[in-house]
Amino acid sequence: MGTFCSTETHDLSKKQVENDLINEVKAQACEYLKPNIQGIVNAASPSDAKAKGAATRTTNSIAKLVEALFNDKSLLKAEYQKNSKKRIRDWLARSPSPKPTAAKVNSLFSLFSQFQRLVPVKSKTDGSRNSTNETAPKTAVKNERQVYNSVKALISVISECVRLQANPKMPPKRLIQPFKKTDVHPKDSEHDWRVDIALKCTPLEDTSPPCYVPKNSAVKDPAELEDRPELADTFAFIERKRHETEMDDTYARLFSYTKEIYMAQHDRRFIWGMVMCNTTVHACIFGPNYAAASKDMRLTTGTGRKNFIRLFVNWSFCDSSKLGYDPTTSYDYKLQCLVIQAVSSDNKETKAFYSREVVICAERLFGRHTRCFKATADRPSPPDENDPRKPHEQMDCNIFIKDAWSEALESADEDDREEARHLKKSICHLKDITNVKDMYPELYEDCVSGRVRFTDPELGRSYEDNSKTVLGADV
Repeated sequence: MGTFCSTETHDLSKKQVENDLINEVKAQACEYLKPNIQGIVNAASPSDAKAKGAATRTTNSIAKLVEALFNDKSLLKAEYQKNSKKRIRDWLARSPSPKPTAAKVNSLFSLFSQFQRLVPVKSKTDGSRNSTNETAPKTAVKNERQVYNSVKALISVISECVRLQANPKMPPKRLIQPFKKTDVHPKDSEHDWRVDIALKCTPLEDTSPPCYVPKNSAVKDPAELEDRPELADTFAFIERKRHETEMDDTYARLFSYTKEIYMAQHDRRFIWGMVMCNTTVHACIFGPNYAAASKDMRLTTGTGRKNFIRLFVNWSFCDSSKLGYDPTTSYDYKLQCLVIQAVSSDNKETKAFYSREVVICAERLFGRHTRCFKATADRPSPPDENDPRKPHEQMDCNIFIKDAWSEALESADEDDREEARHLKKSICHLKDITNVKDMYPELYEDCVSGRVRFTDPELGRSYEDNSKTVLGADV
């Protein structure tokens, strides 16, 4: 990252306020960003050996098709369309999907052609060019909107190929797709800014809800979700600038936008994102104490395109915890409430709590990401299906749940700053003092988490949730 310089503000015009915010976030990026980290793409790799194998085979198959289509582009124009459509038709014929149709072939060809406007290849009339050339060619797109459409086209090619390659014995868990609307203001954002491209998780077949937790308690039918991004629906943002000299500003804007996802989604442990300058892409992971950026993925090279494809395929096959979602917090669409799994202090038993009220949400990009919920241990009754207008049952919330990250330099047994341990000590000292009775909180049946541990559903192995395990290594 380069050196960031601040500017003085002499009035409160909207443009200057925005510039001040960008400069503030640039300083944050300078402090927290760890660039060129090895293994970011593999951080989303499935843990299960069978799922990892399926993801690898799918990546290789899609990358092979994409590179073959790039090589076809060097043919004379009259031969290109015919040859490319035949390649797509043959590829579809080898996939587990039903017999290829002209509509499917034309759709994939059209999407790929849209992407190639961003990364053109010279035809033989202009001289041949290898698809792994490191030199970024002059793009054929005329404006930013066309660039967004080209990037969306590549993502859509990957998503559709993942769906078509799905093996019933080891299918992907989801598809990662772009919202149709680009350069747009998210519906539930309180700030006056526009995102370039937003990504969402969609089911392989539209029969189950997406994996995000809604901002409010209203049930959302995935079929009715609009294609304009909403923070509560967004998996990740992609921020794009024309030139690599604008990389610092690109990161700053991504930092600013990603902060709002934390505020809207109460089940996010970490968040993915992407920056793109010209045709160079960096994938990012935003943890509580760092932002780690990948090495270059240059869409002008075969290696860069394959890594880009691998990341989206990994996102499709991995468990939701590797997307940054918290497996201990989920939204129950039938009960219309959050379900929070709290673990006993000895990490042996789990208790479910139910909440419809978020008292404090995560308001910062880095730090403790403290969230507080009013909850009850009593499972609420589902709403009356025969009368959807009837209000849902009121919950008697007499339990307060706090969820936060904290600096953990010692082991769990040696950590003197562990809040549950201090609360137990306070209760022990105060319980016999009558004039302070009912003035301090009580622990619910010893059901406090201390440090949170997850059980990997793919491996069945328990691990402590910390910033190291997000990447599998120190950053």
